[in-house]
Amino acid sequence: MNHKFSNYFIGLSLLLASFSLSAQTIFDVELVFFKRIGDLHLTGQPEPIPLEADEIEYQLSDSEAFLPEGYTLLNRTEQKLEGVYRRLRVSSDMRPLLHIGWRQELQDKADTPWLSFMIKDEPEQQGLEGFEGIIRLSRNQGLVLESQVVGYKEPKRSEFDGINSELQESGATFEDVDQQAEAEQSNELDLPFSSSDKATQENAEVNSSEQVASDFNAEENMQIPDELSGFFEMSETIKVKLDNLYYIDHPTMGLLVKVTPYQAKIEEQEALN
Repeated sequence: MNHKFSNYFIGLSLLLASFSLSAQTIFDVELVFFKRIGDLHLTGQPEPIPLEADEIEYQLSDSEAFLPEGYTLLNRTEQKLEGVYRRLRVSSDMRPLLHIGWRQELQDKADTPWLSFMIKDEPEQQGLEGFEGIIRLSRNQGLVLESQVVGYKEPKRSEFDGINSELQESGATFEDVDQQAEAEQSNELDLPFSSSDKATQENAEVNSSEQVASDFNAEENMQIPDELSGFFEMSETIKVKLDNLYYIDHPTMGLLVKVTPYQAKIEEQEALN
């Protein structure tokens, strides 16, 4: 009799546990985003990479978040990855840029909106300059987390790029610059040649000007790559198990994500009842 009662009790406990898991509909999602720093020699795509979402309405932010109805930001006391974030802050090759979490009700993928975030790092910092990302947790035969982050760094402008840009803005050419420089030099210097050999001097100046133009074209065609430039993408879709820490990795950046079931407080349960 006791043996049958024990089996009945165990079966009932497993049934209740299974029911509790299936009935769980509210989850806390927390992420830490970081970029890699150091001596990176990578060239990404030259053109911007579009985000997968057609329309992005909601935004994650510590200060001005705009979330869907039923979503709320987690307080710092509710976050579980604070220790991870602090360890990254003292790392020599990783720089954390965002630590944020939110609470949401689980919905089917088709009904779950994307949450976006934008990050711009401080000037003169190593690694990529800025990032745009989207993320969402939905139900699709289990818990599914989708994320996409695009990072970029503008290539450094060479000295000749700056000169060329200024000329384009003014409408001038390199020939105009050469002629202006020659005129200024003639006005300032008492050139040591007579009228008889002036033509020879002019030919020498033409040859010199052509050599300068040739040298510039050679420099312009030598595309010396920056150590890190272009657009990079980190995209991932993963099946999520509760309370596990997931690490999404890329040579230039990374994302740490944890999903935990929300346990309502006693007063919240009483309010629902």
